[in-house]
Amino acid sequence: MMRKLPLVTLLFLSPLFFMQISHAEVYKWIDENGKTVYGDKPNSEVAHKVKIKIKQTPEKNSAANQRLKQQQKLLGVMQEERHAKFLLKEEMKKQDAAQQEKCTELIKKLQEVKIATHLYEDTGDPNNPRIYTEEERKVGEGKLAAYIKENCQSG
Repeated sequence: MMRKLPLVTLLFLSPLFFMQISHAEVYKWIDENGKTVYGDKPNSEVAHKVKIKIKQTPEKNSAANQRLKQQQKLLGVMQEERHAKFLLKEEMKKQDAAQQEKCTELIKKLQEVKIATHLYEDTGDPNNPRIYTEEERKVGEGKLAAYIKENCQSG
């Protein structure tokens, strides 16, 4: 532990050796053309050191801050609306897919009804199902075809 302490101290203090002092002197003088000149090195014997105060950047005025807040709020609302529209589209896609699947099943069932020789209804007694008459069959087939035509695009 004793050997690590100087090494750790050296690692933390080494950046201090390489840092330059950020304090700089500024000189001011008037050149031969009568213009005021500032520099980091005196250019003549009449140059003298000056203290320069660097002003903080002014804060934005309250109206600009208010506008910025309103813009950010509006942007948030627009993003929420966009997300809601996206979710609605996704839900519509799911519903369309479910409807298309239902239509596919109904079209398949209609094909089976058209080619079946007998249609019957389960009565609970496996030895005695109720068989549809030809008229009942045509009515059921018509209802199924009408439903498909009304609710399915490719029916």
